[in-house]
Amino acid sequence: MATIAEALAIAFDHHESGRLAEAEILYGRILDADPHQATALHLLGVLYGQTDRPKLAAALFVGAIGLVPDNPGLRYDLARVRLILEDGEGAVAALRRTLALQPDHAAALFQLALACRGDGRHDESLLTLERLLALQPDSLEARYLADRAVEREGRAFLERGEVGRAVARLTRPVAEAVGVPLLSAHAAALYRDGRVEEAARLFRGLLAGRPAEALALWNLSLCRLDGRDAAAAERLARRARALAPQEAEAHAKLGLALAAQGRRAAAMTVARVALACDPAHAPSLSNLGALTIEIGEDAQALRLADRALRLAPDLGEAQVVRGDALVHLDRPRDAEEAFRGALQVAPQLTVAHWNLAHLLLRLGDYAAGWAEYEWRWRSEALAGQRRPFRQPLWDGTDLAGRTILVHAEQGLGDTIQFIRFLDHVLQAAPARVHLEAHGPLLPLLERNTDPARVTVIPRAPDFPGVSGLPDTDVQIPLMSLAGLFCPSLEAIPTRVPYLRPDPRRAAAWSERLAAGPGLRVGLVWAGNPSFHGDTQRSPRLAGLRPVLKVPGVRVFGLQKGPGREDLEGVDLPPSFTDLGPEIADVADTAAIMANLDLVISSCTGPAHLAGALGVPVWVVLPHSPDWRWLMGRDDSPWYPTARLFRQTRSGDWSGPAEAVARALRTLVDGSED
Repeated sequence: MATIAEALAIAFDHHESGRLAEAEILYGRILDADPHQATALHLLGVLYGQTDRPKLAAALFVGAIGLVPDNPGLRYDLARVRLILEDGEGAVAALRRTLALQPDHAAALFQLALACRGDGRHDESLLTLERLLALQPDSLEARYLADRAVEREGRAFLERGEVGRAVARLTRPVAEAVGVPLLSAHAAALYRDGRVEEAARLFRGLLAGRPAEALALWNLSLCRLDGRDAAAAERLARRARALAPQEAEAHAKLGLALAAQGRRAAAMTVARVALACDPAHAPSLSNLGALTIEIGEDAQALRLADRALRLAPDLGEAQVVRGDALVHLDRPRDAEEAFRGALQVAPQLTVAHWNLAHLLLRLGDYAAGWAEYEWRWRSEALAGQRRPFRQPLWDGTDLAGRTILVHAEQGLGDTIQFIRFLDHVLQAAPARVHLEAHGPLLPLLERNTDPARVTVIPRAPDFPGVSGLPDTDVQIPLMSLAGLFCPSLEAIPTRVPYLRPDPRRAAAWSERLAAGPGLRVGLVWAGNPSFHGDTQRSPRLAGLRPVLKVPGVRVFGLQKGPGREDLEGVDLPPSFTDLGPEIADVADTAAIMANLDLVISSCTGPAHLAGALGVPVWVVLPHSPDWRWLMGRDDSPWYPTARLFRQTRSGDWSGPAEAVARALRTLVDGSED
């Protein structure tokens, strides 16, 4: 008669060979002979599991475990049938016991990860997968599940704003493959949505764990550029380039940082290096195009932008470069199409909104232009000037019983141009208007507002903060009033003068300027150098020298601040008098202008002041002028006393200067031009 061991061997042979019925009979006979035969219980349980009898299998496994509790294989098989029976808790308990007995049981680790995932225990699932990948780093199934778990957990942290936990989770070794791209993509999305500081926090967190992550370095460089810290952006971009010198993107970001510091030649060199790394790198083509516009090669810039767009049709920045080039090539409608194309692929691209706003306003499409102009607070040109007002923005509705803060923005000329809309605010019957303005304008504005209704106040000392400002009901930036009250050129309030000088100051200056024959002409030749594009709009004194040679004219220099250095070491005719050192403030300039026959100015604050005072003013404009001067006309609907002289070639002031001199000679002669 065969022994139990021999019978088990025969039964197992049947089992392995697929003769399950014979194996089942023999396992049963063995257990009849010895109900505590653990191996037979185990193998018959396996057979029951194979023949879709999981409840019976589970019972046999439990019986076998009672006899040999430290067998990890038995525990694992029990877990599998409990999974079939949808007994998740029981399966997890069995798998945990399996791993306690055999920590490197790879199959148990995988099944435990699956079971925990199915029960919503994602943290435990991911930790289990990490253990499995430490044992089997090439397991594709485990890697796939770990990546999905990391992505799920990371997104949950990010959505809850738990940046620190997200970074800690997503930069662990098992998470790098999916975690680092996920963090980078999320940060990039925040950046595109204008949430630059949130994006920077993510990139900084990523770099804390992975300081050699070039992608995070060059993207943090972009955030620094948005924060107007171009030097820090350059340092980060150089670190990224040192880590990835073969990557065109690293060179491209360095080029942006250099361009932001005005180092155009160096930026162009870096853009070309980027293209040497990758001739099809569309962002570098676009960046080089933008730099090429700055040196006046607009047709070449257009070709570069078109090449970039053939490679990357969805690159909004290249559409912007294309639009800028078309503006300079006097193709405004094509430029508008390019800017709108940029916004189709990148609706949050601030520079596209900013440039489209300026173009629409230049075209006189004020209804659409003012709406786009509200994007100015996100623009690079006005970075850092968006203010944390608690009060809601005024929407133009009745103000009876309410107070309003109207706050000046940008330059002095902008305030002078748009203060005309204060009448519309007063027509809404506010209880009180608080008008916040630049210090140099306060005396002039105080004189030209009704103190019973308007309180003129200086800018907050912590500008762009709001410290010390009155607690009004609503607020509005001065230039946003145009969006409420000026939907077309015809709606511009054109009554002049709408500003008047102090009569006592005007009388004092009358005595000062009365002596001597000839036409009295004020001259301004430079604007604020911090204004973007000032080098293009300011002819400087040398650019207007022909004006000084016109006989019968007494020229009074009204230049204040930057630009006065043009007078140093220059031979000037006796007909020129420099009044700059004697001018105390804008109210003084207004009083002087009231005693002049004409003001000649570049596109800067004094041109607006003369227009607001109703003084004849001739404005010399660059080839691509500011939006407020519109296109192709020599007059201005904003200032009835203005006459415009435009460049015909970018950078060449000889044309408008000679035209002004001719017109001035005609004026002296007393004939019409």
